[in-house]
Amino acid sequence: MTETKNLKKDIKEKPPTAIKKKIIRVAAKKFAKNGYAKTSINDIIAAAKVSKGVLFHHFHSKEELFFVVLSQGIDSAFNEIFELAANPNFNLFEKRENLFEDLKKYYDVTVAGPREIERLYLAGRIESESNSKLRSMMIKKDAEMATIISEMLKAARAKIGILEGYDDAEMLQISKGMMAFLRGSFLERLSGKDPEEIKDVWVRTVYMIYSSKK
Repeated sequence: MTETKNLKKDIKEKPPTAIKKKIIRVAAKKFAKNGYAKTSINDIIAAAKVSKGVLFHHFHSKEELFFVVLSQGIDSAFNEIFELAANPNFNLFEKRENLFEDLKKYYDVTVAGPREIERLYLAGRIESESNSKLRSMMIKKDAEMATIISEMLKAARAKIGILEGYDDAEMLQISKGMMAFLRGSFLERLSGKDPEEIKDVWVRTVYMIYSSKK
């Protein structure tokens, strides 16, 4: 976790204008609440109080707007983790023998939800099944996320000895598997399943993955 500052370099974004920020904020709420298919451009411009011309000046299509909303939400979630790890008071994942209890605490701080970004991500996955343009965007974002998670895991391995013996390619595959598991956790939370049961499954599954050796 101590090396996560360096991972911030993988998340780059030009500062948006005030109007663009407003459109993104409104679109995020609309997409998260109603899903991609049931949210129209007209819904967004009405809620944001901007013209269609202004919206399309900043975003060339509905897919692009949705992807920007989703991408910024994901980047924000990663940045929260980086900032948490950089906090001098953050004392989790310091010792290998505390891993199980640390995962419980980490879940409460960073994973427990559901959150808007989870709804957005699942909406994007559903829509990408029939929308090739959005699917292409999400495949690239998934690859970026997997790389960042892999680097985080390698940093943790160097510090406390998790995931011993795996090479870089295998670590990337493990990261992709963890992403698939997290998608399932998103769905479980959004479906109203018992939060404590979800937490227990998450902690035990991640612990088994982290404790594995090649």
